[in-house]
Amino acid sequence: MNFIRSLRFKFIVGLTLIMMPLFMLLYYNNVYAMKVVRDQVSLTNMNHLAKSVEQNERVLQETNRYLYSLGERDPDIISLFFLKYGSGDYIIAKQRIMNKFMTDIGFYNLIDSFFLYDAVNDDLLLATSGNYDVKMSIVQESMPVQMQQLEGEIQKPEWSIVRGGTWNALVKTVRINAQFYAGALVDMNALNHPEQFTESGDRGGAVIVGADGGALSDSALNSAQIKLAAAHITGLNNPYQVISEVTSIGSARQYLMLGIPSAMSEMNYVVLLPEEDMMRNLPFFQQIIRLLPIGAAVILITAMIFLRQLLFRPMNVLIRGMRRVSRGELDVRLETPSSSELEFVTHSFNQMTSEIQHLKIDVYEEQLRTREAEFKQLQMQINPHFYLNSLNIIHSLASLQKHELVQQMAGHLADYFRFSLRAGKRVIRLDEELEHISHYLEIQKLRFPNKLDFVLDVEPDLGHYVLPPLTIQPFVENAIIHGFQRRTEPFVIRITARKSKTLSDPELFSVLQISITDNGVGFEQDILERLQQGQYAEDPGGQHIGIWNVIHRLLVKYGEHAGLQFSNQTEGGAAVHIHMPAQTEEEEGRAYAEPVDRG
Repeated sequence: MNFIRSLRFKFIVGLTLIMMPLFMLLYYNNVYAMKVVRDQVSLTNMNHLAKSVEQNERVLQETNRYLYSLGERDPDIISLFFLKYGSGDYIIAKQRIMNKFMTDIGFYNLIDSFFLYDAVNDDLLLATSGNYDVKMSIVQESMPVQMQQLEGEIQKPEWSIVRGGTWNALVKTVRINAQFYAGALVDMNALNHPEQFTESGDRGGAVIVGADGGALSDSALNSAQIKLAAAHITGLNNPYQVISEVTSIGSARQYLMLGIPSAMSEMNYVVLLPEEDMMRNLPFFQQIIRLLPIGAAVILITAMIFLRQLLFRPMNVLIRGMRRVSRGELDVRLETPSSSELEFVTHSFNQMTSEIQHLKIDVYEEQLRTREAEFKQLQMQINPHFYLNSLNIIHSLASLQKHELVQQMAGHLADYFRFSLRAGKRVIRLDEELEHISHYLEIQKLRFPNKLDFVLDVEPDLGHYVLPPLTIQPFVENAIIHGFQRRTEPFVIRITARKSKTLSDPELFSVLQISITDNGVGFEQDILERLQQGQYAEDPGGQHIGIWNVIHRLLVKYGEHAGLQFSNQTEGGAAVHIHMPAQTEEEEGRAYAEPVDRG
């Protein structure tokens, strides 16, 4: 049954169309509410982030101005260039510079360290509020790179990123003169202010990432979250982004991502806010979007169960009953359902099947009588056709005065006619049919001595299977008439019989396969195409009356379980293949009791 045309499908589509607007409205309201929350949360946190970044950038700019002014306004740094390295005045000047740097560190709250480097004497003066050894090591390692960047170029306001293992910093170096370089260090963690951001929850946080996506500051975010944020840095020009993280259990966790690139260095300020914490004030809408598919499924299932009990089950019972009737089971009777409408339909169905059952018995008996008469009429058509050919052969031999051959042929013909007395039977055994064919071929051999021969290749134990009389003889006769032309070598006819299982239903019956082949000229191509297309069945009164008679007798008796195939052999000669059910006389009497519908 076509499911698309069924009532079940139409009910599902109709109910879905009714519920769809409601679900779409609920879904739209939920999505709109979530968008409003995202917009408000992103606006609030973006304002905090922008203020924090602006504050950091302002301090870095002021530090730039401070460093650029050291070579012009600080007399101690200017005097160092003229004082002898290691002298008392040199040491006193360095001490005053150290004191000034320590004082200025307190003024520039983000600055971790100030330093002054003597490139000629490789002497580094460092004022820091943190770990002196760590900062000293970082500055010493970064100075060659910083000095190389300043050679022959105009000094730029950007700060460089220095990675110190577990501690990262921003460093700014300016050239005072040919000997001295001044600079400042900023701890990356001092630039990150995660406490300013709302709705960050337990799984959110802020982080500073470099251009390569690596984390530059400490963060409450784990490595997977930082890697996820780094993959979406290119979208920081948007007000916010909604990104997803696939957890270890295969589920997806969504975050609201905000970010601002720094104007003072190649780094980005990034904030990740978990949507679960953002939406905690909208539990109803969150549950609605999760339960929409479940609710739709529950409603559909409930409606389908109700309709199944009320309508679909009785209809299925009625349809199954109709299918059984279409297969010939006319004893089907259906139980009466509870619905009054279906009760009337079921009662009418039971009454109809009862009437059809009685009517079919009468029609069946009449068809049996008609089929038997038709079968006998077809079977009798074959005898006169062969008798005329046999008399022509005897006449030809007598004209040639071959009396011994006439005597032999008369003997074979007597046996042949003796077989014809039994040909009025419904079926004969295969060995009887082959004996009859042998007599016929012996007659032909007498007519064409040393030019005709035949071979019977039959599997053992096939002789007791039955077939309609004179099924093989017309094809042997046609082989001699049409294939035995203009030959210089012996003409050989081979008759083979085999038994095999049917491919469509091996448990139903075995197949008797009979082949008649020769080494003659074969079928002409146009005649072969007509035979293969079954055009012989369209001309029962023409030159193919023998073939027409055989195929119609097989169809009347076996229906679609029998058939003919025609072909030419690759080595030359024609081939005719007959297949029919392999049955004994007892099995044949029980099979095909119903008449065959011949259209």
